Amino acid sequence: MKKLKIEDPKSRKLNVICVKSILDESVVSNEGHHSHSGVYEGERKAGKMHGFGTYTYTNGTKYVGCWKENMMHGEGVLLWASGEKYTGSWQNDEKYGYGIYTWPDGESYVGYWEHDLKSGQGIYTWSDGDVYTGDWISDMRHGHGVYVCNHGDKYIGQWVNDLRHGKGMYIEANGEVFMGEYKEDERIE
Repeated sequence: MKKLKIEDPKSRKLNVICVKSILDESVVSNEGHHSHSGVYEGERKAGKMHGFGTYTYTNGTKYVGCWKENMMHGEGVLLWASGEKYTGSWQNDEKYGYGIYTWPDGESYVGYWEHDLKSGQGIYTWSDGDVYTGDWISDMRHGHGVYVCNHGDKYIGQWVNDLRHGKGMYIEANGEVFMGEYKEDERIE
C-alpha cells in the first residue's frame, strides 16, 4: 500500500488515499496503543485506526495496510511472528476477497476468501509438491477441482467436504485411467 497525499486547493486540507504498493515510510504518522496489545502508527479518525497504518503486536506479528474503525479493512499484509504471511483483501478484520497465504514450510494458497476461510476459486500447494486447483467452500475443497500428486497421479472431478465425491477421473502416472464415481474419497467399482 502506498499513501498519496492530495491537497484540496479550496480548503487546503490534506486528503490521504490508499493505493496498492509498498508503504511510503516518509508519510507522517501518529502513534497510539490499541486493545490488541501492540503499537499502531498511522491514520486515525475519531480516535480509531482508520485509513493507512501499521500495527505491531507485542508478539512480533505485524499488519501493514488499510484500516476502518479499528479493523483491518481493504488491502493489507499480515506477517505473523511464526513466519506465516497473508497479502490481500480484508473486510472487518477477516480475510475476504482475493489473497495469498504462505506458510514457512513452503505451503501456499492463492485465491479467494470469505470470513477468514478459503472460499471460491483457489490453488493450494503443499510442501511436498501436491497441488489442488479448484473450488473451495468454508476451507474445504468443494465443487470441481484438479488434484495433482507430486509423483504424477492426477484426479479431475467433483469434491464434497474436502473428499473426492461424485464423477471423477483418476489418471495414474503410468497412464492408466479410471473414470467413474467416487463416494467419500473412495472409488466405486
